[in-house]
Amino acid sequence: MLRKVCGIGVAVIGLLPVSGCVIDGSESGANATVENQIEQYIDLDNSKEHPLGLIFGMPEVDDRLDYNSGDREDWRYIVVTEPGMMTISLNLDTPKDIKGSATIVDSEGRMVRTQPFIAGQGFYEFRDIPVTRGIFYFQTLASEGKSIYTIAASYRATPTVAAYTPPPPPPQPVYEEEEYEPDPPPKVNEPRRNPRPSKPSKTSGSSGGSHEPKKPPKEEASSGGTRLVGNITVMTPKADGSYEVTIRNVGKDKGVESGAIGTIEGTSIKIETTQCFATSCRALIPESANPKSLKKGANVIFKVN
Repeated sequence: MLRKVCGIGVAVIGLLPVSGCVIDGSESGANATVENQIEQYIDLDNSKEHPLGLIFGMPEVDDRLDYNSGDREDWRYIVVTEPGMMTISLNLDTPKDIKGSATIVDSEGRMVRTQPFIAGQGFYEFRDIPVTRGIFYFQTLASEGKSIYTIAASYRATPTVAAYTPPPPPPQPVYEEEEYEPDPPPKVNEPRRNPRPSKPSKTSGSSGGSHEPKKPPKEEASSGGTRLVGNITVMTPKADGSYEVTIRNVGKDKGVESGAIGTIEGTSIKIETTQCFATSCRALIPESANPKSLKKGANVIFKVN
């Protein structure tokens, strides 16, 4: 309820002496309005440039609007120190006696929310309005009639979300580094020929006899071509379950080219070379052949003409 305190005093507006009564809209006298002897009011918070404060978490503040007496709008400023959610509540004592609106404005003068008063409705709440650091303003406006009202503001910080840190990648297996063997340059205007075994050279020793070198190991003649034996020295797993292998001791120098078919010794697994160098070849063992059961050093048999 309003209480009227009469007396003679000085209003701090231009330092002008005023005699009359103070109309107090709350127990603490917030936003007191001065009524002089000719029924004129001095409204202390009637513009955005001269607002009163509204503090988060403090008890409700009492104020008033009276259109006919000149107290037609009130302004409050609200300080926000960090991003969060703001809620402002407004309660009109006599909603049937007033028409008007309530509006939230940011520091740039942009309207954030507005709500016209509804006939007979006394309570309004602007709930969970996203705000950033800065100053916001709350305006209550009377376009007709009068009423005492209370306002309050609350705030809650927006929970911070920790930055996502992806888990470290799984350790990668370390495989034997494969030796790079470039292809020998082909001879100009001369087709590539399969190498022929060189004839043994005869050298006369102190005993007068001749020395004949032995044939290379893991090679033997057989019907249908020359049997060549290579060794698997590198096994690299692939994402589809197959393995890429490197086969040593066979290559272009022995007539093994890309596309040659070999058999893993002791098994029925056949593999096809995908690329051959001077003394080695690469091949792919499909997952269906269970390449995990193989070990480095396994022999691969090729036959060449």
